[in-house]
Amino acid sequence: MRNKLRAFIRAAALAAISAVLLAGATGGAAPARDWQKRWVYIASNLYVDENVQKIEDVLRRARQAGYTGVLFSDTKTLMWPLLPEPERWRKNAAKVRATATKLGLELVACVFPFGYGEPFLANDTNLAAGLPIRNAALVRRGNRLVPEQPAGVGNGSFEEYRGERVADFGLQDDSGKGSFVDTAIYREGRASLRFENTAVVNEHGMGRVFQRIAVKPWQQYRIRVWMKTERLTANMLAVVALVSRRSLQYQDLVIPEGREFRYVNSADDLTTDWVEQSVTFNSLGFSSVIVGAGVWGAKGGKIWWDDLRVDAVPALNVLRRETLPLTVTGRRGAVYEEGRDFERVVDPALGRSRWPGTYDTRHEPPVIGVPAGSRIREGERVSLSCYHPAIFYGGQVSCALSDEKVFDLCERQIEWTNETLAPDGFFLANDEIRCAGWEPSDVKRFRGSGELLAFNMRRCCEIARSAGEGKPLYVWSDMLDPNHNARGDYYLVNNSFAGSWKGLDPEVTVMKWGEPEKAGKSLEFFSGRVRRIMIAGFYDGDVETNRAAWALAVGESPNVVGVMYTTWSGDYSKLEEFARVWWGGARAAPERP
Repeated sequence: MRNKLRAFIRAAALAAISAVLLAGATGGAAPARDWQKRWVYIASNLYVDENVQKIEDVLRRARQAGYTGVLFSDTKTLMWPLLPEPERWRKNAAKVRATATKLGLELVACVFPFGYGEPFLANDTNLAAGLPIRNAALVRRGNRLVPEQPAGVGNGSFEEYRGERVADFGLQDDSGKGSFVDTAIYREGRASLRFENTAVVNEHGMGRVFQRIAVKPWQQYRIRVWMKTERLTANMLAVVALVSRRSLQYQDLVIPEGREFRYVNSADDLTTDWVEQSVTFNSLGFSSVIVGAGVWGAKGGKIWWDDLRVDAVPALNVLRRETLPLTVTGRRGAVYEEGRDFERVVDPALGRSRWPGTYDTRHEPPVIGVPAGSRIREGERVSLSCYHPAIFYGGQVSCALSDEKVFDLCERQIEWTNETLAPDGFFLANDEIRCAGWEPSDVKRFRGSGELLAFNMRRCCEIARSAGEGKPLYVWSDMLDPNHNARGDYYLVNNSFAGSWKGLDPEVTVMKWGEPEKAGKSLEFFSGRVRRIMIAGFYDGDVETNRAAWALAVGESPNVVGVMYTTWSGDYSKLEEFARVWWGGARAAPERP
């Protein structure tokens, strides 16, 4: 949700709502609707002691302004026993629970983060949703099986050129005006490609260099390229893998930060020395892909690219669990045995980038060893089939939706959350699931990813009700909404999420989020399927404008019962203004003894 809202916020900033709509926002007076639930959203890390005071301050302000509850999110509800000092987290959770109780605020806890799967994956890094690699070409060289390289970039060093135009690249924006061959500044070889003056010479501030390359279907490839910037300001910068209008690559880029790296997808006066970018993509069923790098919405500064290359990396981040087979076969159908013909294939860096549950594509793939006595001969070509995770934006990895080990962790999360926060309800946080439906058991059991997600929803509700002692349940709307994410052509989801809403229990309250200007059809859709709907409003924008847009969408819908102050940046400066605009403010419940 965090990444999707970035686009929503930008769109809202560009779209002007007319004075007529604003006039319908009641001029600051309390709207006629009596909201039964008036929540504030808080995402925090209770392992950090000073966060407790910040949370309690927001809760006190919320009570005074008339809020009735808090939706609390901390990934460590499924990770705190794994922490070096688990009692610290438990103690801080108890403080937050006590404060909410004293103030008379309902406390609902987020659980089951299937889209942002880090809490699940910290417990088992192999539970990431898998993308298939089919028949990756390997050849025996000595005591190893090494990938053959069926893909390559022509002139990735940018050292072949005529004037300011580099050879082999089908697209180079504004050569000689906004892009230049630089023979004075480069990372390797004798030249690099520099973009500058982009905002002046390109209407949309685009400075891109793209090349179409041949690939083998159903393979994992890694794009690597060196990047340098000088006072760069741009709305977006990216390394891409495209097929027609579909992207196969969604990872953000990185810049150095101390001894580590920080994800970036835009630049604000950014200056950095040469840093290697490393992203992966799965070619799916395609035999050619457009690869390259660039900036969009550039406003100033310079960026250099050098040494763009693409390699096959079938064993990078290989997933190993019972439901994801790994096979090595010969040309004549011979099936080779793991442990006898080739050593066990494991990536020791899987899910351990910064801490358990985080993934990267910068480390080197594991070596596939060939032991003595193997039936694979020197120089023989074999095929590897296996599965790997997809990484999105700033490190997001989705979790498997139907593996029984995941549901075991769901039960554990409810138990641990009950033990520490004793919430008044549970919020199913399985939103923005960007990879699903490719695993063999899912393909066999379900007619599509929508049916798979419906199954997941039913199981999650059963677990939450049983282990959660029948407490109320809530869920984000996006993955169940045909007007939002429950559709086809959604990120790297197999086929379509259409039909996912069939797993929705009518007693589960749906929290509708997204662009309010487009929410009318969604609210109508859910009004016929569930008893209660809430609205996640605000999104760190203008309170009056956001309220006006939602007012049009809600209309006279009878089962919209609540609203939530929803901030993704931790900005609570407009908490009181939101209360005034939505319900008149200052309607707090009395303190409990």
